[in-house]
Amino acid sequence: MTDVDLATADGQDRYVPNATRDITSAGHEGTYEWVAEHLVKEGMRVLDFGCGTGYGAALLAKAGASVDAVDSSPAAISYATRKFGGPSVRFQVADLMNSLPEPCAPRSYDLVASSEVLEHVVDPFVFVRKMADSVNDAGVCFVGTPNRLWSFEHAPGGHLLSPSHLMEFTPPALSALLGLAFDEVSLMVRVFPEGSMPFDDPPPTDVQPLPERPARPQVVRRTAALVRKVAPGAVERIKRVIEPPQHAPDEAPAPREWFATDIVWAPADDPSVSMDRAVGLAAICRKPRRD
Repeated sequence: MTDVDLATADGQDRYVPNATRDITSAGHEGTYEWVAEHLVKEGMRVLDFGCGTGYGAALLAKAGASVDAVDSSPAAISYATRKFGGPSVRFQVADLMNSLPEPCAPRSYDLVASSEVLEHVVDPFVFVRKMADSVNDAGVCFVGTPNRLWSFEHAPGGHLLSPSHLMEFTPPALSALLGLAFDEVSLMVRVFPEGSMPFDDPPPTDVQPLPERPARPQVVRRTAALVRKVAPGAVERIKRVIEPPQHAPDEAPAPREWFATDIVWAPADDPSVSMDRAVGLAAICRKPRRD
């Protein structure tokens, strides 16, 4: 199966790691890098809830966690096992909306992480309830998802960011949803740089115009006109010899590379943050409700 086939297998779109350092890789891999740095501690039991192709579970395991990673796509799990499976990370096919297979026992995880999955599920209420059921009482859940306010303003026609998204959430809607399953919800925004998204206007390029050629004296112009009559093509041959070549503008630069450090994470209520660039949302959830 090619990477293109894997990216759309089972009717979903998913990120497949590659060597290209574009905003897609910065956004997807950067989310797990942030979780690994800020939420993972050595020896933690972690559940990657909707792991996709497994790159995120591998990053969490690298940070010192013991990771169980589940996804509904057999194709994605097959790829993840082959590329990232190891002693500290196990991949399994699972229906995220129902009971998880062994050894994914309820209330057994210190951290449950889900990145770019919520917008794909049919019933988000059941989804976050399953996350809350999987984490222990002292644990934490992480949810990353697109910001509907941004896609409404910037995506063509105000559509969702991807045809496979069933719904996207505004900051208040996401807080309200997660508040049904957790007593503490801290909301953050992920601020993407100008010019990084496909819908952004391209950044200005520094293309220098060709220098103007000075006007030639009248006697030269008359002489050239006479030569053209008696010896067509001679003037052009002479010009190629005595005049320097005119260089065309430089070719367009290669696409810019983007990295996780280009994306700023900030509290959703931070007044200094440009909400016009808040492409993504992230939530840290604690104190799962058991009622």
